[in-house]
Amino acid sequence: MNNSLPRIACFHGGGSSAAIYEIQCSFLTALLAHEFQFEFFEGPFDSIAGPGILPAFGGFEPYKSWFSKGESNGHNWTEQDSLEWVWTMMEERRAGQGGEWVGVMGFSEGTRIASGLLLDQQRREKLGLRPAVPSIQLRFGVLCMGGGPPMAAHFDYGTTTNDHRVIRIPTLHMHGLRDKFLALGRDQYNTYFDPSRAFLFEVDYHHAMPWLEKESLALAQRIQSLHKKTQASR
Repeated sequence: MNNSLPRIACFHGGGSSAAIYEIQCSFLTALLAHEFQFEFFEGPFDSIAGPGILPAFGGFEPYKSWFSKGESNGHNWTEQDSLEWVWTMMEERRAGQGGEWVGVMGFSEGTRIASGLLLDQQRREKLGLRPAVPSIQLRFGVLCMGGGPPMAAHFDYGTTTNDHRVIRIPTLHMHGLRDKFLALGRDQYNTYFDPSRAFLFEVDYHHAMPWLEKESLALAQRIQSLHKKTQASR
């Protein structure tokens, strides 16, 4: 692995784990191995197996989630739930070495973490506030089979206007046309993202990451294109 390559932080779905998500992304990461480092993070809460995990990943316990039971609606989080904790994990993972963080990628529940980081960074910039981690400047996000609002920070931005809820950092959204949660993904896409900077990629899949070469290559090419666009606009 080339440690100087730019990094993408990856967040698994509910009732999964970093190890499972890394396996699920193996086709994609192999295609992009010479362009990015994919770093997989794990949620803090024990969970039952999530959608699509069994039977393929039986024996991969413990399964983890990003929200504690009964709090997945985004209210009353503990300190460990907060985005500040996720930012800190990313800062510690790099520890001043290797490539810079350029993007985030999430699957299912993990899209709420990815989008939350983008929104937190954007809000701080808009209000002229100090970044959560000064060394991290995210340029894009990839949201796969998503749903739900961005994870909120404990930080008080001093505003509650709807305009501050719309993410304008460029994003790529992969939706599965056979995903039973497709309506949630479409609602997330239409509610929380600037349509001029959010790019939709629909596949004939259920609730899963691409496991065939054709779809994996198509997603990889779109990530490459999105990254190039953000580089050109710097």
